[in-house]
Amino acid sequence: MSTGFMTRIGAGPAPKDGFVLTGKPARDRWAPQRTFSDALKKRWMEGAVPLTLAALLYVAVIVMTPVGMSDNQAMLNETAQMGLLVIGLTFVMVGGGIDLSIGSIAAVTAIGSLTAHRAWDLPMPLVALACPVVGALLGSINGILIAKLGTRPFITTLVTLLAFRGIVKVLQADFGEELAFAKPSGTWDFLSSGTIVGLPIPWFIFLVVLVLAHIVLTRSRWGWWVTSVGSDRRSARRNSIPVERVVLMTYVFSGTLAGTAGLIASARFGRADASVAQGWELIVLTAVVLGGVSLSGGRGSVLRAVVGILVVVALQQASIVMQLKNGYYSVMLSVALLTFALLDLKWGKYRHRFAEKISIDPSGQEAGPLIDITQPGTVWSMNDLLTHAPPIGLGALEGAEDMIIDAEGNLYCGDRRGWVWKFDGPDHEHGRVFARTGGHPLGLAWDLDGNIVTAVSGMGVFRIYPDGRAELLANQVRRTKLSVHDDSAMLFADDLDVAADGSIYVSDFSARVGAAEYPVELVEMRANGRLIRIAPDGSTEVVIKNYAFPNGVCTSHDGESMLIASTLLYRVDRLYISGPRAGELETVLENLPGCPDNINRASDGTYWMTFVAMRTPMSDLINKWPAIRRRMTKELPMDDWLLPQLNVSCVLKFDESGQIIRVLWDSTLANYPMVTSVKEVDGVLYLGGINNNRLGRLVLDPSEVGDIDTRVVPGAAHTAAPMSAAEPTEVMA
Repeated sequence: MSTGFMTRIGAGPAPKDGFVLTGKPARDRWAPQRTFSDALKKRWMEGAVPLTLAALLYVAVIVMTPVGMSDNQAMLNETAQMGLLVIGLTFVMVGGGIDLSIGSIAAVTAIGSLTAHRAWDLPMPLVALACPVVGALLGSINGILIAKLGTRPFITTLVTLLAFRGIVKVLQADFGEELAFAKPSGTWDFLSSGTIVGLPIPWFIFLVVLVLAHIVLTRSRWGWWVTSVGSDRRSARRNSIPVERVVLMTYVFSGTLAGTAGLIASARFGRADASVAQGWELIVLTAVVLGGVSLSGGRGSVLRAVVGILVVVALQQASIVMQLKNGYYSVMLSVALLTFALLDLKWGKYRHRFAEKISIDPSGQEAGPLIDITQPGTVWSMNDLLTHAPPIGLGALEGAEDMIIDAEGNLYCGDRRGWVWKFDGPDHEHGRVFARTGGHPLGLAWDLDGNIVTAVSGMGVFRIYPDGRAELLANQVRRTKLSVHDDSAMLFADDLDVAADGSIYVSDFSARVGAAEYPVELVEMRANGRLIRIAPDGSTEVVIKNYAFPNGVCTSHDGESMLIASTLLYRVDRLYISGPRAGELETVLENLPGCPDNINRASDGTYWMTFVAMRTPMSDLINKWPAIRRRMTKELPMDDWLLPQLNVSCVLKFDESGQIIRVLWDSTLANYPMVTSVKEVDGVLYLGGINNNRLGRLVLDPSEVGDIDTRVVPGAAHTAAPMSAAEPTEVMA
């Protein structure tokens, strides 16, 4: 199997809105509970609770304390200085570690820069460049011990905190007198009071680092590696991520920013003593946790962490303005750190669980009067006309929903195991695996060149060539603007047909759930589906949006319209795709007694269609009450949900005006318990079923067979005859 490259997204006209077909009020367009669930599942919601509380805490400090506009300058200076440490610690923690030594590293570079300039007479430009390098070297000590030797991050950085603090005390003791006397330096003055593009140097450095760090963490390969390592190191190793190197570099990066922050601190204050940067590690750790960075690793954002430092700085400024003792500030930080750490733990544990509980948000659906199919003497009266149809591929097939027949009478059908079978005509006794798609091929059709096109469940639309090669045609569309849920993928393309211009029209029954979760759509009763057009150049566009479970798709006999079966609305609609009425949508059938599935052309100018399920008085009743269905999804497993009667074998024939002409049943359900697709070719009606272990072959009465070749695309200027494919070699039955 070959897979094509990414689908080219078309930019066609705005799609038609299928919601109007539901007859529901406008308020049912939105599902607030489900939208909230979608938001909770987003990655940017990982730090939502801590971040929200941090913002509220910041507002409370501004409103309830004397902190005002006059304090903004001091707060921004402190934010720029501490923000570098916050960014560095964010990388370490996202990578699954922790660094308690960042304050001591900043202290070493702060007092070391003064010592190098004032005591050792080194040029200040050289000293300024050396500070980040020294910080990187000290950070590498942490990284080597943790990444290479396997020591624990907390203990390791606690030890280096004390060791680096010892270096500060030694420098202070040996060069205290020299440090007291400043020396003139243009570089020093520029760092302390200079500006770039109107911004003070500390602010400029902080903003540049913030932007670059955000891009690296969210958009670069190394940033993804850091997140992967923090999420699951074992999985990261299995995916060839250099875990040890990534961990080492996070500590080197953290040390580099700590060294830069130390340089800024010494330039701002023009002095340093043994207590410089003492307690910064607690302040920065509190800020990072307040910003929603997880203590367990794997998630976090430098932007949110910066919000955390704004809160911490506001608390600090409030304690200064209110002339509180230092002990009060430490207590506030400790309480905030403990509270937000617990919230982070609970939020991370229960967020997805809560989102799943509210993800299903049913809507009410009022159906019309239910036709009594048990009443004798009507067109709907049950019979056994399908029961004794001879089987094809009995026991070899699994879930062959749809089928097509080529010019030589060879039959092709899908299989849930990802295969496309070929059965030799005309008796179809010998079957072989002809192609492999990797997913369940559902609807099949011939394109204008005589190749097979098929809708593959969960994978998109594929083209299969005469040599059995499968190629991906399309698997995505343009994402809906302002949508919380990403609806760009074709989650369940289930049927398709080809138009006269070569376009392929595909029904995607839900933009929200895949094949395994189809009962969710039957329970929600919402217009989540769409009709998609794949243009001859491979681009895609949504033709109808907000469609209620579109299923079967069929090109009309004149080639000017497409018939679409709406499973949830028990109806068939017609979309004009060419001619004077192009773009119009009209009803063909409505208030059917079952849920329509695939539609295909008949040789006499009419259409064949199947039901995937039957309505019952109970299903109609429960569809009126969304609260009952919501409770059902919470209390019962999916297999026990009350759904329409899915085991049904019903084939009906109708004309262009929507008149039901004939209905065929297997009332015993013994041989064909679920007929979901039919194809008429050369006077034979072929029966497929998504849960059946066979196909059926019912010979029609000559009186109801016309002269139309149903394999030919209606209205096409030229159509290649469906060619007999190359002989496969894999014999399966």
